[in-house]
Amino acid sequence: MSTIKKLCSALSLLLAAILASGSLSFAGEIDILVDKLVEKGVLTKSEAQEILTETKEEIKAQMAKGELDTVPSWVQNTKIKGDIRTRYQWDKRKGSGNQNERARTRFRIGVDSKVNEKANAHLQLATGSRSDLRSTNQTWGGNSNEAFGHWDIWIDQAYMDYTAFPWLTLIAGKMPIKSAIWQTGDMLFDTDINPEGGMAAVETALSDNVSLFANTGWMVMQDGSQNADVTMAYIQPGVAAKLGENAKLKLVAGYLQYNSLKGKDLDTSVSTKSSDTNSTDAAGGLKYDFNSWIANAELGISNPFVFLPSIPYFAVFGDYVNNTDPSSENDGFLAGFKFGEKKVKEFGQWEGKYMYREIGKDAVLDIFPDSDALSGKTDIKSHELAFTYGLGKNMTFGLDYYISQRLKDISSGDSKEHLVQADVVYKF
Repeated sequence: MSTIKKLCSALSLLLAAILASGSLSFAGEIDILVDKLVEKGVLTKSEAQEILTETKEEIKAQMAKGELDTVPSWVQNTKIKGDIRTRYQWDKRKGSGNQNERARTRFRIGVDSKVNEKANAHLQLATGSRSDLRSTNQTWGGNSNEAFGHWDIWIDQAYMDYTAFPWLTLIAGKMPIKSAIWQTGDMLFDTDINPEGGMAAVETALSDNVSLFANTGWMVMQDGSQNADVTMAYIQPGVAAKLGENAKLKLVAGYLQYNSLKGKDLDTSVSTKSSDTNSTDAAGGLKYDFNSWIANAELGISNPFVFLPSIPYFAVFGDYVNNTDPSSENDGFLAGFKFGEKKVKEFGQWEGKYMYREIGKDAVLDIFPDSDALSGKTDIKSHELAFTYGLGKNMTFGLDYYISQRLKDISSGDSKEHLVQADVVYKF
């Protein structure tokens, strides 16, 4: 064994011991030791760098595999993740002499822990408020009771998953909407919504290029105690196909079935925030059921333009919904495209996106759509332009611009709204 390899092994053991002792400065201690060896002429600078790189990579690999005996297995199998976002928001509605400016922060921290080869547990905490399920923002100075008041932290997600078979995954608890229902935008469900219930995801490959999948679940919206529970059941079968070397197509259809929803007043019966745009009966409850057909599609192409190598990815996408109960104002759709990086992670990477949506008055429940498009109301049409730029590794700057207005009911002063958001996001 070479001298460098021997030193790598020794330093690996030392680093493992430091990790086991709970020291937070293990990287610095290894660096100091190697620097001393360079000073004494035992190692050259290039050899020292090689040792540091190999030692740290070896430890990371062992921890990823759960093979580091000196560190508890639950530490090796648990990952902490999170993000913090600072936002400036400006909005103004036509006919109003006032414009609104706000500074806001969102903080989320989560833990993913591998229980065994088939089971995982997940927890996420976030800022926000109990009254709005579509936002985890905390407005600066938004505490009306005190200046510089404390911010609340809530359990945002708490769920478990179990891979029963390679083709079947089961999930239960308070889960992210993206795990439960596949959508290309946020016309159907705001991305901050985390439904509560159980679901199953099935996927099987028909060939190297084509696979079938389906999501199905049952979500509890309100525990009715002595009355019937308000629940939502759904199924979403779909197909994913590779079209040549660079293109992928995903097509999904589905059905949403609500139970004991008609006649309910969501402002009082369900602990959430309604936009008060759905049709209501004489008692103030929902006039219609919202059992709906949905469809979603996305076509993504890598390196789409030979003459524009700076655009590595391009995609077109769309969502559609039809509420089967009412005879009018019961459809909604979203269509858009995006280009640039598929996901912005590094300095200099960027992504641009455009979306247009129309949502009929009774197309979806008014507690679900994107809350930034005219406060999440239905009976709207909205243009959205978004741009994201990488400020550094795991750091981004984003601009989001909405132009939204009501389709028919403009008596409430919601004829048109301009909204601009500027975000800086750190991920860790």
